[in-house]
Amino acid sequence: MLDMARPLLINIAMLFSVLFIWNMVMPFTRSSSINLKVKLIFGAVSSLMALLCMLFPLEKFGDTVFDLRVVPLILVTIYGGGLPGFICTATISFTRLSLGGEYAWVGVLIAIVGFIIAYCFNGYFQRSIRKWKVILLTGGIFLMAYLTIVLLFINPLESYFYPIYFAAFAIAYFMIFYLTERLVIINIQLQETVYLEKLSVAGKMAAAIAHEIRNPLTTVRGLLQFIATDTKDKKVQNYAPLMLEEIDRTNKIITDYLMLIKPSKDQYEAMDLNQVVKDTTDLIAVLASYHAVEIQYEEKDDFRILGNPQELKQCLVNLMKNAIEAIEEDGIIQVVLQYGIKKGTVDIVISDNGVGMRKEDLEKVGLPFYTTKSKGTGLGTMITNRLIRNIGGKINYTSTEGVGTTVTVTLLITV
Repeated sequence: MLDMARPLLINIAMLFSVLFIWNMVMPFTRSSSINLKVKLIFGAVSSLMALLCMLFPLEKFGDTVFDLRVVPLILVTIYGGGLPGFICTATISFTRLSLGGEYAWVGVLIAIVGFIIAYCFNGYFQRSIRKWKVILLTGGIFLMAYLTIVLLFINPLESYFYPIYFAAFAIAYFMIFYLTERLVIINIQLQETVYLEKLSVAGKMAAAIAHEIRNPLTTVRGLLQFIATDTKDKKVQNYAPLMLEEIDRTNKIITDYLMLIKPSKDQYEAMDLNQVVKDTTDLIAVLASYHAVEIQYEEKDDFRILGNPQELKQCLVNLMKNAIEAIEEDGIIQVVLQYGIKKGTVDIVISDNGVGMRKEDLEKVGLPFYTTKSKGTGLGTMITNRLIRNIGGKINYTSTEGVGTTVTVTLLITV
């Protein structure tokens, strides 16, 4: 029995070590789309993890070879998809056949079964808001399949082998996924910290220069209006409206900047979220119909939150307007109000079938002055993110180029 402990512990230690190094080089995040280069890297690293496990198998069980090689296979298939999972499966199968032995084909069969099960749950995992439900379901089905294959095709082993090995496998499986999920959450929190620091810098800049710029702008605007009303100069009459419009646009940018630091918690109140979202969809429906876009609204329960109704409407209008502008032809925007992943939260999910965003664009959403629009300032999304965070909420963007974008606004429910 003690002979089994050493290789199993070595397997687990190597899996954890490679996982942490992997995260340091390529931080884990939630992403619905992974490019080919990243998939190949995923396949190579998971193959390395599997090979390291195969270097230290459980011995003294005849021609059988037992280790934890299938754990990284399932991990990479669940998170990375079919290609990296196939690469890892092919590496395991080729290596196991090279080692030879009476039961080499059983090892290949187990790897293939693990890949098929994980691949079948990959899409469900990416779409699901309850990741652990999928993780545990995948692991449970594979363990039953694994045990069945061992009992059917391999001669009976020592009685103590089965509980020790499969318990160790289950523990390693749970821990590797637990650490991966924790690393994903930590990386997301680090990204949010960096983003909030950038917002803080923008807020300090706003506080420093906004009022100083606003005063001369107001004077210039007043003088320009006075000159334009009395002059007979055609050029002044023609260009004055354009100049006034640009001054007003500049003033609006300053106002938007000030909203980043403007405290408004004294205006917070308990509000009916369903009514706020419904009013917003009704308001934006006119603009949507003008662009031949249909808005579908679905509410799954009654929710009340604490916040400023006008600010929240402003945020939702901005998000829905962005969705409308992202649709090139006839499209649909789905707005769903539902319970969030965490207890006591509610999600407002806004999905469109527009042009979507590249990974590089998705990483920059909400940064000061970043926009994909030719006439945009990049402040609208930044302010939306800030206002959502002001009421203790979070906002998450997922997008696939050519497929569409989904924005999930998570808010705290008022008891």
